Amino acid sequence: MHDMTGALPEGSWTHSFEEDADGIEVYRPTATFAFPPSRKGRKVLEFGTDNGAMAGASATLTSMAPGPDDRPRAAPAAPLQPLGMGRYALAGTPAAPREVIEIVEATPQILRLARRQEDKR
Repeated sequence: MHDMTGALPEGSWTHSFEEDADGIEVYRPTATFAFPPSRKGRKVLEFGTDNGAMAGASATLTSMAPGPDDRPRAAPAAPLQPLGMGRYALAGTPAAPREVIEIVEATPQILRLARRQEDKR
């Protein structure tokens, strides 16, 4: 059964691409899941909060992907804007429309999400 709360997970999640299906990406906890070996490298998502926020800390997402030498390279932390119903927007630019992620399932053992590009026009 899916946890449809749409609440953001916390911490570090690693892409378990072997489990992806029907446009849904599957992530597992980085520290506790035994991933099979992969030559492809694995993306990592880190959910956190903006430490610079005073009253209400805003949610952030840091994406890491394998670099040319296979070591993870982190992109700058991006603020997550809640859109409702488990959907969150990552800010975009005119050249690159914002990305929307939808939390399909979030439990301590698994994170399933869908991604799509959204034109801000």
